[in-house]
Amino acid sequence: MDIEGPIKIGVLDREDGSGRELHISFRDDFSAMDVPGRDQTFRAYLLNLHEGIQALSEGDPNRAGMLIVQQICEQLLPHIAADEIPLSETLVVEIEQTPGVNLAELLGTPAQ
Repeated sequence: MDIEGPIKIGVLDREDGSGRELHISFRDDFSAMDVPGRDQTFRAYLLNLHEGIQALSEGDPNRAGMLIVQQICEQLLPHIAADEIPLSETLVVEIEQTPGVNLAELLGTPAQ
């Protein structure tokens, strides 16, 4: 399942084999918005994530991956609203490998 929204997410295996990294970057059209527009767009994205998560069963591996993305985005929201994040940079989030969660499949990105 692809997650559409203001961010692009890539998944890479960590070199030490202990998990994966999410590489999060912001889409150009999102970066070009004014701060109130980015705040509103990001809040709408979080709402869509929430609705998508609720529509999936508890055991669906896409649901678990979407919850990870939702948690990260909830942490980013206040910083986006305050214009504290350089949107031209890629954020890297290290994630331990979780059984039953296939982030590469969720994001439609082959792990490298």
